[in-house]
Amino acid sequence: MESQAQEAQVTSRDLLQAFLDLRRLAPELDTWTEERLADNPPRLARLQQLVALFRAFGIPWDPVAFVDGTFIRPEDPRYDAILSRLKAEAVDGEKLEDRRARRQLPRFFSILFDYRTRLDDVLSFNSGVIEASGLYLLAHRKADMQNQIIRNNLAAIEDTLTELISPAGAAFPRERLVREFGYPDVDVTDLDLDWL
Repeated sequence: MESQAQEAQVTSRDLLQAFLDLRRLAPELDTWTEERLADNPPRLARLQQLVALFRAFGIPWDPVAFVDGTFIRPEDPRYDAILSRLKAEAVDGEKLEDRRARRQLPRFFSILFDYRTRLDDVLSFNSGVIEASGLYLLAHRKADMQNQIIRNNLAAIEDTLTELISPAGAAFPRERLVREFGYPDVDVTDLDLDWL
């Protein structure tokens, strides 16, 4: 079967989602150590997977530098294509010279990443609601409708973030991540269920 022969590829979008997932569970980046998360197996596994993804994508393990965008090396020619596209999208009348645009890339990433992180709070607004009726139900339905609009348009932000994380569009089979980068081969959802 072709689908079994072709293993799903892990991309920079998966790295982004893994980072956001761990950040939801452990918002304080200074707790992102094996020692600090050792008493919570699901969070520890997520951390170990994320560290392995950083290794695979050639990003130094420094969550603060990641959030700040300082892992980006603007002078790297791999960013030429995205810089060209972003300069073309720049506000009318604002001509960005190449050197200035390159210097702005890390902060550009940081702004978009901060926005994407804040969206998680909005998108999880109804996550604790089990049952509602009357106007309460209507309020939650209205919030869900707006959240669906946001979800449908997240790609505009996430595509740019993932391109900045991996300008070359690197992708790895999970088996390679396990073998070469120490990626823990565990299902964190199963760990979550066992942990409850």
